[in-house]
Amino acid sequence: MENQKTSKKALRSLISESMQEALRSLELPEPSKKVKKLLDRNSKRLADVYAHILKRENKKKKKAEKFMEDAVGKKKQKKAKSERKRELETA
Repeated sequence: MENQKTSKKALRSLISESMQEALRSLELPEPSKKVKKLLDRNSKRLADVYAHILKRENKKKKKAEKFMEDAVGKKKQKKAKSERKRELETA
């Protein structure tokens, strides 16, 4: 599985650009300094939330993969033990 990290800064710029495009499509007046500041602040908050969500999802995926690997490894160990036990009984 590919390990993909996304920085908060990259997320922030992506969110900010998307919000600005959406506002341009509404044909509103040119945004003032106050509006730009508000958009920047909100994009920072959204980026923080999304980064946290992505981190938790990656953690869950890793945990599930580890669980599956452990389960497969235990099956192999049980199989090897049972084979050794049979060999000892027949000997």
